Amino acid sequence: MMTSDLEGNAIIDLDPVVAENASGWVSRNTAILIVHGIGNQLPLETLDQFGRGLVKQFSSKYGHKLTLNHELMSKPGSSGEVWFDNVLRIKKEGSEHYIDLYEYYWANYTEDKASWKDINTWLQGIVSGAKKFYKRNGQFGSAYKDTSIFFDKKGNFKAGTYRLFLTVASKLFIFIDVVIKGLLWLVAKIPFVGKFAESMFKDYSESFIHSLSNVIGDIVVYNAADPKSKFYDIRRRILDGAVKSVKFLLEKQENEHIDLPALKQEYALKKQGLPIEERKKLEDEMKAKMKNEKLFYPSVIVAGHSLGTQVSYDAINKLNLLVNKGEVATYATDGTCLLQDNIKLSQQLNGYITFGSPLDKIVFFLRENVPDDQYIRQQFLDNYHGFKQRDLDSRFNAASNKQYMKADCDLQRLLEEVKWRNYFDGKDYVSGGLDYYTNLTNVDCKFTAGKLGFTHSYYWDSEPFFADIVINYLS
Repeated sequence: MMTSDLEGNAIIDLDPVVAENASGWVSRNTAILIVHGIGNQLPLETLDQFGRGLVKQFSSKYGHKLTLNHELMSKPGSSGEVWFDNVLRIKKEGSEHYIDLYEYYWANYTEDKASWKDINTWLQGIVSGAKKFYKRNGQFGSAYKDTSIFFDKKGNFKAGTYRLFLTVASKLFIFIDVVIKGLLWLVAKIPFVGKFAESMFKDYSESFIHSLSNVIGDIVVYNAADPKSKFYDIRRRILDGAVKSVKFLLEKQENEHIDLPALKQEYALKKQGLPIEERKKLEDEMKAKMKNEKLFYPSVIVAGHSLGTQVSYDAINKLNLLVNKGEVATYATDGTCLLQDNIKLSQQLNGYITFGSPLDKIVFFLRENVPDDQYIRQQFLDNYHGFKQRDLDSRFNAASNKQYMKADCDLQRLLEEVKWRNYFDGKDYVSGGLDYYTNLTNVDCKFTAGKLGFTHSYYWDSEPFFADIVINYLS
């Protein structure tokens, strides 16, 4: 079944028998970058999970014609050293094209960084801030037909439900802490074995709190928007690594005869201080040299699970800014490839996949809210975070603030045509259909689970999920 929201996003159900029709193969070399989510992740674990899902899907159609190779891709390190990416290459007999699967691993940045106290302090701050701006959130949620529990079927904001949720959330970690301390006190009172049992239970509870802190700590660390936060530099390192991972795939050349970043820098220095005519001549000379090169991956797809959808979304958004400012070696500032391929950026970065995504919840609860009178800062933030995101503030400010004045911006949104499919499930309470973004397809997986089921990890074992990816991105 297919419907659409009032802004034009398709909302469809995942076809349970789609796997029977999933066939075909890539018509050009394709790279997929998978970004993991929260949890105690291990290196290559996410690559393995996503890879096995794809391999199982292709194997059902091609059997022994399918081969797997472990490739090593060398990359320059920040200090000039060389390091390697482990890549899964999937090939099919009879085709010269292949699929390379990469992983962006970031769990090591957040491990043990946020304490139980940090999480509780952060949560109290979020709740306090949310209470102040819930009316605005309700306003833009109603405008964009938010389908979460905070809106009724008519699109009206349920302030009472929102307040109740915040009240429960603000007390959650305090409650857990009190319960654990209370249980420790009771266990200690058990005759004869009390002290031993208390020690055992304390070790278990500390292990539980440590694991829970690391899971929720990922959210706390990555959502540090304040540059003064002790977590802000960690967030920047996570995002910078994700941007470099995508940029590497877009800039990689087939034969690498030329160091493209060095070439662009050389000509940029040569052009300084020259008349327009001579600068144009140098620009044409540089482009002529680049036209001899070809892209290694004419097709690049980014896939993110859970919090990895926020990391990958931010990376794609940052990539758009970099291309606008001429910081991606293979592209002109208008998003046209400078190599032989001569394609648009949205043709190379031609796919975005999110599953188990909390992006709507992050927008609703965790985005940086700016007071109405700070209309200049507000527009800057809206322009900066522009990838497929709806106007979340300026349209309301312009209508209600008599002092509002529009600030023009020449940033181009070069990736609005990228195909984006967002997979979610009703019992995956982390995810949901995305209402605050545009030009995407929300796919309801409708997993089968019990009344108290939690389906956040069901995607990895879903054949229809991987079949849908094959049909829409790899055929």
